[in-house]
Amino acid sequence: MNRPPGIVFASDGGGHLFAVATSGRVWRSTTASWFDDFEGVAVSIQKFLEQIGQRIADQS
Repeated sequence: MNRPPGIVFASDGGGHLFAVATSGRVWRSTTASWFDDFEGVAVSIQKFLEQIGQRIADQS
């Protein structure tokens, strides 16, 4: 699969890296290589942060 350029911007501390593509979509992978298996996790950074906020709220 040919993906647009992206940048790794976060880690969950458990082996997953999160990258954002030029489209704004957020992807998750266990490697920093853009050519490896990335899974889409959010359509934007804003949605990604909302998901994190919801998980934190659910743990309270």
